[in-house]
Amino acid sequence: MPVKPLNSFVVGLTGNLGSGKSTVGKISESLGARVIDADNIVRDLLASDVELAEEVASSFGPGVMADGWPDRRALAEIVFSDAEALSQLEKLVFPRVNQEIKAKLSKPSHKIVTVIEAIKIVEGPTGELLDALWIVEATVQLQVDRAVSLRGMRKDDVLLRLSSQSSPDEKARQFRTRCPQGSVSRINNTSTLDDLHARVVRVWDATLTSATQRDEVL
Repeated sequence: MPVKPLNSFVVGLTGNLGSGKSTVGKISESLGARVIDADNIVRDLLASDVELAEEVASSFGPGVMADGWPDRRALAEIVFSDAEALSQLEKLVFPRVNQEIKAKLSKPSHKIVTVIEAIKIVEGPTGELLDALWIVEATVQLQVDRAVSLRGMRKDDVLLRLSSQSSPDEKARQFRTRCPQGSVSRINNTSTLDDLHARVVRVWDATLTSATQRDEVL
């Protein structure tokens, strides 16, 4: 059975590159959520898990290694231009990330809502842990502009990564298939930061209501 924290309602926060997912994560944390960032977990694993490092080297060759550890940039150049390579990396990483998330969820917390932030949270095993899904959306042009200006990425690289990420509609469909009792909230991020904050507050209030009602039933 999925491991969930006592009295915590688990929300998956997703959105593709440049959508503003991380900004929504920060807003939700300021509103009172416990936030678990899956990308940070991946970074830590790639820099500390010896077995994972060996498996990455075996799967992708010594060219993706730097000082004995996987180089994220070198890996990205391979996996975002090769669907099979991306799938292989996900098979290595997803189970470990899921294990780390479960460990974090099992620790006592006074937070009513836990938000797990990840681009592919629905596609991976962690999707089964969710009570609700928040999808942050923006136009492709905005996503590209943000990734180029804020991350210093090249436009072609941004488009390549976006092509490997499922659409908001597909994320919602997959979640409803896996978690038919869960709710989906889609957060539009095509305006100002103030507008985004107001939208997140509305979703947050609705989520708190759902979490409270769930706890009353339990």
